[in-house]
Amino acid sequence: MKLSAGISLLALTATIAFAGRNAPPTLRIDRKGDIPATPWVFVMPGSGVVDAATRPPDGPGDLCYAFFCSLENEGFMVTVAVFDDAVSTDNCNAGSTSCPAWDDDAVEVFIDGEYARLPDSRSDGGIHLKHGGEFSLVANGAAMSDFSGYHNSFARLQDGGGRRPEGFGTSTNALWTGEVRRDGAMFRDHLLALPECPKGFAPDGTIETDYMFHFSWAAMGRTNRPERIGFNIGVQDDDDGHRRDHTLYWTGNPARPFSDESAFGTIVLD
Repeated sequence: MKLSAGISLLALTATIAFAGRNAPPTLRIDRKGDIPATPWVFVMPGSGVVDAATRPPDGPGDLCYAFFCSLENEGFMVTVAVFDDAVSTDNCNAGSTSCPAWDDDAVEVFIDGEYARLPDSRSDGGIHLKHGGEFSLVANGAAMSDFSGYHNSFARLQDGGGRRPEGFGTSTNALWTGEVRRDGAMFRDHLLALPECPKGFAPDGTIETDYMFHFSWAAMGRTNRPERIGFNIGVQDDDDGHRRDHTLYWTGNPARPFSDESAFGTIVLD
């Protein structure tokens, strides 16, 4: 895609700024609790990375989110609570498994299952993406994995999320699954009661949308749990019902936060 001169200059400025950033963060699974999981991570406009092709959110009331990662017998789970002042899903039809998720309110999870940390995961014709790639859920329940090694591989949770689809982790039609909730019932009481919740996070008037992703090890091109994976998460925000307005990543290179795996964070699973 050809960028305008203004966006190209913005990307160049972001790349220069990225060169001086600290090393990508690492999260470790804590096995002391009932569920092996990382701590909650809170991402606000001042702490996350803004995609250079978009403009920064107008403070935490415009967009902020929190996530944690956990282990299951079948694979890996990502739980995200997004807080936003407006929710739009006009570009993706509910039920779709291939749509422009990046232009609606959506959460994108990026996985480097072989921990290759390539500077451009999409530069080899998709060979490396057999170890993961990009997996997206839209606020209306649509899904997208077109930029992974497993197109149209999303399978919906059964019984309202009570059990996995038949063949989860073994069939190419059930490599990953998930659920989206718009009522804020999943996490609000627990999330906002956490003592480490940053000041100003999720101010009054924001809308909570909760996302749960479940990935089998097969979605990372593996037959067993790796010791560590490259990982990033991005939240797309469409405020006006057209195309995206903001994209806020946990970490990464703002010029290519979706494909520069060398700037992804690390999840230690061993």
